[in-house]
Amino acid sequence: MPINTRWIAACVLGVAVGWLAAAAGPAQAAISEVGASSGSNVSTSSETINKPGGVTSGEVLVATITAAGTGAITPPSGWTVIRDTTTTLRQTSFYHVTGSSEPSSWAWTLGSVRAATGGIVAYSGVSTSVPIDASATGSGTSGNPTAPSVTTNFAGDTVIAAVGITGSWVSNLVTPAVSTTERYDVSNTSTESEGADFSQATVGATTVRTPVPATTGAWIASTIALDPASAATLSLSTTAAPTFSASLPAGDQTPTYTLPLTIQDTRTGSAAGWNLTITSTQFTTGGGQPRTLATTASRATAVASVCAGGASCVTPTNSVTYPLTVPAGGTAPSALKFASAATGTGTGIFTLTPTIGVSVPANSYAGTYTSTVTIALVSGP
Repeated sequence: MPINTRWIAACVLGVAVGWLAAAAGPAQAAISEVGASSGSNVSTSSETINKPGGVTSGEVLVATITAAGTGAITPPSGWTVIRDTTTTLRQTSFYHVTGSSEPSSWAWTLGSVRAATGGIVAYSGVSTSVPIDASATGSGTSGNPTAPSVTTNFAGDTVIAAVGITGSWVSNLVTPAVSTTERYDVSNTSTESEGADFSQATVGATTVRTPVPATTGAWIASTIALDPASAATLSLSTTAAPTFSASLPAGDQTPTYTLPLTIQDTRTGSAAGWNLTITSTQFTTGGGQPRTLATTASRATAVASVCAGGASCVTPTNSVTYPLTVPAGGTAPSALKFASAATGTGTGIFTLTPTIGVSVPANSYAGTYTSTVTIALVSGP
């Protein structure tokens, strides 16, 4: 298509990414259920659930508590919130990585005397550094509860469908969703909790799961995908091919583009941290008389980080100061660190989005300019 000579159109072609993957360790067993337990409370201000049988050190416990009313559900020490949803009732899910010594039971504080039910399921073979691959919650005022779809990032996830329902219950009367294995079903006169799971062999969207209660009421349903320990990795990917443009009569300009990156740090053991480095080729036109922008034209002005898809994440502590000039040359020069995660941070699955501004002087030649940006991910603080 002809270029309007009053414009400069620029694009970043062939964004190259690389990574230092985690070294392969001993073969890990698939995720398996160790045991489950449940509890019911009608007239106290806490919900107590016993430790499932067979639990040993290094396993991951997932608890889901459903309580009448909207007050907070406060976990015992050592439990981390996965999902917390409030409608006319409240459902909160938590995880806990077991140590060498664990109590015989745990109590969740309800804040007031209110009815509650809940269950714990223990699993082996789950990543202890990043247990949750993805999670989501749905709710409704009547009908069958629906545990929504989530998109898994690793093959071999175990996916939990945990539902809580209000109503007048006399027995445990939830029929588990098709193709799931029920792990607990517990009720009292005001709430019902049911938990089931299934295996997701391949990466991608899970099928919506719909258990069937004998009596309908307001409900909350959570879907929680567990990350297998065998999926430990440090990796970087992107599908971005950013472009921008500038109108030359407008004077000196600094248009920007973003470069969304997906970072996965699910390595086992202590979190070593990581660094992102960047370099690029100089923006240049093609043809017999190529034109260029300055080698200092590109500057990273900010880097945003968002935990992806309800995974368990520790936000990266970034030591880099912005703005930062992106190295550029006819041949890409030595890379510079442009984002980082300090030791103990940056674990999980993130969308990391740098914003890069490009200086376009008013006297630039009109045309289409291209540059290749190379980004690498390496281990270490």
